[in-house]
This record gives sequence, C-alpha cells and structure tokens, in this order.
Amino acid sequence: MTIDYFEDLLKKPSLFKKESKLDNNYVPKRLPHREKELSLLSQLFLVLVTNPNSISRKILIIGKTGIGKTVTIKLFGEMLVNAAQKRSGNIKYVHINCRKERTSYKVLIKIVRALNNNFPKRGYSPQDLLEIIVDIIKDQNLHLLIVLDELSYLIGKEGDLIYSLTRINDDAFNTRRHISIIGIARDISCLSGLDTSTMSTLQRNIIYFNNYNKEQLFEILKYRTEISLKDNIISDSLIQIITDLVYQTGDIRYGLNLLWKSTKIAENQNLKYITIESIRLANQDIVPFSTLDILKYMSTQKIIFLLAIINALDKCGGIYTSVREITESYLILCESLGIQPRTHSQLWNYLQEFKREYLITMEIVSEAIKGRKAQITVQNIPISKYKELLLEVIETKGIKI
Repeated sequence: MTIDYFEDLLKKPSLFKKESKLDNNYVPKRLPHREKELSLLSQLFLVLVTNPNSISRKILIIGKTGIGKTVTIKLFGEMLVNAAQKRSGNIKYVHINCRKERTSYKVLIKIVRALNNNFPKRGYSPQDLLEIIVDIIKDQNLHLLIVLDELSYLIGKEGDLIYSLTRINDDAFNTRRHISIIGIARDISCLSGLDTSTMSTLQRNIIYFNNYNKEQLFEILKYRTEISLKDNIISDSLIQIITDLVYQTGDIRYGLNLLWKSTKIAENQNLKYITIESIRLANQDIVPFSTLDILKYMSTQKIIFLLAIINALDKCGGIYTSVREITESYLILCESLGIQPRTHSQLWNYLQEFKREYLITMEIVSEAIKGRKAQITVQNIPISKYKELLLEVIETKGIKI
C-alpha cells in the first residue's frame, strides 16, 4: 500500500501560525529597533509626497551583513509608495540586487521590466535602456526610486552606470526631479572605486546601521516567534539561547533560519513545543545566509576554485592550507573536469574576493613573498558541509564531479 505523505503530514498539528513569516524575504509590518532609521528616511523623502518630483534624493545605507538594511529599505519603500498613492502621487520602487545583476545592462533591463513587464530582455544597449527609462518616466509622470543593494558589486566594473543614474535628472528632466537612488553597502570604503563627483554625491546623505546588541536581537526574535509560531511553542529561555548563538555572527537571518529549522525538527519528532535538543540539532546543519547568497550567484570558475580550497584543507588535515596546495588541488580538479585553468594572477584575485566576502580567512605570513606565504582556512562552516554545499551548487550549473 502506497503511503500518501502529504495527507499524513496534513493530519499532523503544525507548530506554525504563519511559517512564511520566518522566511528571509518576508517584510514585517514592524521592525523593532529600526524605527529611528525608518523615521529618518521618511523625513528625507517627505517632500516627494507633499511636492512630487520637486527633489531627487541620493542616500547611502552602510552596515554589516544581516543587520536589517535590506528589509528596512523594503519596508520604507512600501510606506513611501502607499503615502504617495493616498495623495494621488506616483512613485515606483525598484529594488536591484547588484550581487545578482552585476552589469549595467542587467541593472537597466531590470529597471525597464519593472516599469514594463512585457519589455523584451535582449536587443538594446545600456544607453538605449537609459533613454527608454527616461521616456517611460516622462509618459507616466512618475518618480522612480532605485535601490542598488550590494552596491559594491557595481563599483569599479560598472562605475559609469552609477554616475549616469546620479546625473540623469540634470541631463533629462530639466527642472523636475524624477529619479532618486538608495545605495546599500557593507562598508563605505567601497566608494573609493568611484569617480570623485559620484563619490561626493553619494556621501552627502549617509545612514549608518549599527549592529544589534543582545537585548535587541532577543526582542526581534521574540517578535518573529509571536507572528510566526503558535502560542507557547518556545520559551523565552530558548529564545535567549538562540540569541546567544546569533550574537556571535551578528546576522539576524541566521537566527530566523535557526528558529525555523528548530520548529521543523520539533514537528518531525511530533513534539508539542521546541526543545533545547531541537535547537542543537538545527544548529549543526546551518550555513550562514551571507555564504548562501554569495554562492548562489558565483561564476562556475570561482566555485570550482573554492572547491579546490576546501579539497586542499580536507587533504592536509590541518587548520590551514597554502596557495601551493590549493593550486595543486585546483589543477587536478580542472583536469578531471576538462576545463581551462585560470592564471595565477586570476586565482590570487579570487582569493582576495573570497577574503572580502568572508568565505575564507587568509593570513600573509611573509609580506616579502606575498601569496606563496599565505595561510588559508575557513572558520564558520565544517569542511564536510562546505564541500557538500559546493557540490550541490556546481551540480545546478550542469557540472558533475
């Protein structure tokens, strides 16, 4: 007799009130401990509600990963659009993940298709797309708020796009101001790759997001349990344990994922509430969201090189591995896959990128002999779990190892 697993699961009582409210992409109606930032943003953009297209705002949001920058801006965007609509205003909010959309073309086509979903994805140059955006804005008499999340991924390679977007009001709309920009970045140092004029424009209004302290993390997690879980499913003492774990990384998304996974484990064990063992089991298997985000959009060559690092660490059995050992591991991997290896300088650049993205830690033992004396390791994820994750990502790209 075939077991109907769906019917079996549907008969079980769920511990969730609304499971989706623990999802990383969910935007709550209330953001504890980001009220100050929401208030400041509202003050800066109020004039666009009271006097549409009278001003253009360029704002830079700075803060570490997982401290609520993106969700705060998304909630603010909803509030701004709603306030304008109530007063017959027309504001369009477009959120771009620059880690995913890394070229001028990809950013601009994303904006155009947000304004016109039927617009074809190919066949236009970036300059064509800029002109099309201007035409749509004029025809619809709207104000476009563009959010460039993970802004650093555009700087350097696509700095001209940021310059064009910050200057488009002056070039295309004369006295009216139809475009505002919010950039989101982890560190203000990323602006050093921009030209002086664009850097000056973005530095005029900077909002710094501070890390959450333990008390704030507890209150945020407590609020999320209240809107996502049924009553009496988790005790305050267990929320505090999750808070202590989250505080080590500072990434609230890790806490939400840990809370969700702990609840799932408790459900699978037919428990009526979450236990400390549920949390322990959940915590063994969690990969930081920041790592997942990066791997999701990483090129095949970089993924393979990262796997070579993990293989080298696994083989040496120590805490650190060397560039030489990694290179040997990489060449073996390339040969087995039949792909052309990257040059030593490209691999060194990859190492620097991995370090900036906290995928690895790298210590230069001797500055005189640069990369040859670099010690490389990973800290946040067990080697076996890291390898398993990379193999899954590589498989999604159609490569079998």
